[in-house]
Amino acid sequence: MAIVKMNKFNLYSFDSKREFLLKTLQKFKYVHLNDLEHVGEDDEVELEKVQRSDELLELDEDILQAEWAIELFKKYEEKKSAIRSMQDGNKSFTLLELTTRAENFEFKEYYDELYELKEKQSQFEQMIQNIDMEIEEFRPWEDIPYKLDSLRNLRNIEFRLGTVPTKYLPDFEKDIESLEFTTAEVISQSSKMTYLILVLSSSDELESVEDAIRKNGFITVDLKTDNKVKEKIRALNDEKQELKSEIKSIEKKIYSHIEWLEDFRIYYEYLVNKKLRLVSSEKFLKTDQVDLIEGYIPLDKKEAFIEVLDNLLGNEYYIEIEEAEKDDAMVPIMLENNKFVSPFESLTEMYSMPRYNEIDPTPLFAPFYFIFAGIMVGDFGYGLLLFLTTFLALKKFNLDKTKRKFIQFFNYLGVSTMAWGLVFGSFFGNAIKMKAIIDPSTDYIEMILMSLILGGIHIFFALGIKAYMNIRDGKPLDALYDVGFWYMALVGVIVLIMSTQMALNPTVVKISKILMYIGMIGIVLTGGREEKSVGGKIGWGLYSLYGITSYFGDFVSYLRLMALALAGSFIAIAVNIIVQMLLSGGILGILLGILIFVIFQLFNMFLSFLSAYVHSARLTYVEMFNKFYEGGGKPFKDMIEKSKYFNIEEE
Repeated sequence: MAIVKMNKFNLYSFDSKREFLLKTLQKFKYVHLNDLEHVGEDDEVELEKVQRSDELLELDEDILQAEWAIELFKKYEEKKSAIRSMQDGNKSFTLLELTTRAENFEFKEYYDELYELKEKQSQFEQMIQNIDMEIEEFRPWEDIPYKLDSLRNLRNIEFRLGTVPTKYLPDFEKDIESLEFTTAEVISQSSKMTYLILVLSSSDELESVEDAIRKNGFITVDLKTDNKVKEKIRALNDEKQELKSEIKSIEKKIYSHIEWLEDFRIYYEYLVNKKLRLVSSEKFLKTDQVDLIEGYIPLDKKEAFIEVLDNLLGNEYYIEIEEAEKDDAMVPIMLENNKFVSPFESLTEMYSMPRYNEIDPTPLFAPFYFIFAGIMVGDFGYGLLLFLTTFLALKKFNLDKTKRKFIQFFNYLGVSTMAWGLVFGSFFGNAIKMKAIIDPSTDYIEMILMSLILGGIHIFFALGIKAYMNIRDGKPLDALYDVGFWYMALVGVIVLIMSTQMALNPTVVKISKILMYIGMIGIVLTGGREEKSVGGKIGWGLYSLYGITSYFGDFVSYLRLMALALAGSFIAIAVNIIVQMLLSGGILGILLGILIFVIFQLFNMFLSFLSAYVHSARLTYVEMFNKFYEGGGKPFKDMIEKSKYFNIEEE
C-alpha cells in the first residue's frame, strides 16, 4: 500500500529500430517517457529533437475520418438502455489483437465508399431544400387558373404578376379602379403581403399604372414556369419525393454496412495509439544514427523490461538503469493499494498525486472517509439499498477498471452507512422502528462528543503522519518541533477545557498545564527557527502559536458529522409523517403515499450521499491533508491510450 518504486533508465538504440522499439514499448505498457530538451552542439556530439509533425498531421486526418465514420453509423446503431449498455459493457482486446484486426481493415476503401454515399445524400438534401424554397415562391400563386405562357402570349393585353404590401392595398386598388382599362385581381394575401395580377388593356393608361406602382410599392414577380402554377408545384413535389426515395436508398446502403462500425472503432483506437507512439518519439533526442530515450519503469518490471529489449534489439542497444532518486521531481507516480483502499484512490487523484518523496495518503484517509461518510448518512435502509444496487452492478455488469472502482467505492459507503444506521436506529427514517444505541434526534451531547472525538483522532493522526515523515527523512528534531510541541499544547488545552465541565483529578490537570506550557513555549522558540534574526525567530514563533486558534475551527468542522446525520434523518421522518397521513385516505391516499415515499426517500438518499461524498472529502482535504500532505506529483502515463470503445487488456 504505497507509491510504486521506480527505476530511471537512459536507453541508446539505433534510429533504424525506432518504430519497432516504440511498438514493443507500447506492448510492454509500463513505460513513462521523459520529454528530453534539445541539447545542441558541443565538442563531442550534436543531439537534436526527433520531429514527426508531418506524420502527425496525416494521422490526425485519418483519426478525423474514422471519427466521422463512427458518428455516421451511430444513428443507425441499435439503441441500448443504460442498464443494458452497462450489462454488455465494452469488448476486450489485447493491443496485439486490436492492431492485427486494424491492419487487416480496408479503412480507406470503406471510408471512401461511405463518403461518396454521404456526399450524394447531402447533394440530394440540398436539392430538396432548393425545391422547398421554389415551392414557397410558387405557393402564393397556386390559385391562378391559367397557364402562364397563355397569359404572356395574349396580344394587346399585358399581364403583370406582383406583390403589394397589404397595408398599401386599399390605396393601390383605389388608384387602379380610377382607370378604365386596367384591373387588379388579388390571388392570395397574408398579413404583410398581397399577391395579385395586374391586367393592362390599353397602353394609354401605362403612365398612370406606373405611377400607382411606384407610389404603392408594387414589385413585379417573374415566375419561371409556362404551365399552371398548381401543376408546377405538383411537379416539384413529385421531384422532391423522388429525391427522398433516393435518400432512403442511400440510407439503406449505409445501414447495410453497419457491421463496419466495430472495425472503424477498432481502427480509431489503433490510430490514437499509433499517434501516442509518434508523440512519444518526439520526446527522444537523436544523432544521425542513434536515439537517446529517457524514462521510468516500475522497480519490479526491470527484468521484464530488459528481456523485452534483448528480444527486440539483441546486443544493439545500451541502457543505464538505476533506482530513481527519492527527491527527483520528474519521477511519475503510480499508486498500488489493496482491494479496500484502491477505490479511494480517485479522491487522491482528484486532489493531487503525491510527490515521490511523500507517502501515499490513500490508505491513511480511507478508513476515516469510510467512517465519516457512513455517519453523515447514518440510515440502514439507505445503506442497504446502495449496497444491493452496487453489489448487483459489480456482479452483473461488464465494467471497465475505472467504473468498477467507482461502483466499489459506493458499495463500501453502503456498508458503512448500514453499520451507522444500526447505531442510530434508523431505517428510512423511522419507517421501521429500531432500537438505537445513539439517537441523533435526542442524544445531542453524545453526537457532539462523538464528532469531536473522531475529529480529534483525525487531526492527531494527521500530525502523527507528519512526525513519521520527519523521522523517516532523518529529521527527528523537526518531528519534535512541528508535532511533539503541538501535541503537548493541544492535549493540555483540551484537558483544561474538559476540567471546566467535569471533575478531573487535580494531578491530571496540573500535568496538562505543564504540558501545555512546554508545548506553547516550544512552539514560540522553534516556530521561526529558519529565520536569521532573533526578532524574526520570535515573531514567527508567536505567529505559529497563534495558529492554535485554527485548530479550534478544525474541531468545530467535525460537527458537520452530526449536522448532516440530523438533516437526513429529519427529512426522512418528515416524509414518513406525510405518508402516514395519506395512508388513511383510502386507495388513492395509499397509492399517493407509496409514490411520495419512494420519490422523496430516494431524493433524500441522493442528497445525503452527495453531501457525505463532498463533506467527507472536505474533512480529508482541509483538516487532514494540510497537516502533512502537499502533493504535486505527475501521474504515471503508460504507452497505451485510454480506450473510448473497448477494454484493452494486458498481453
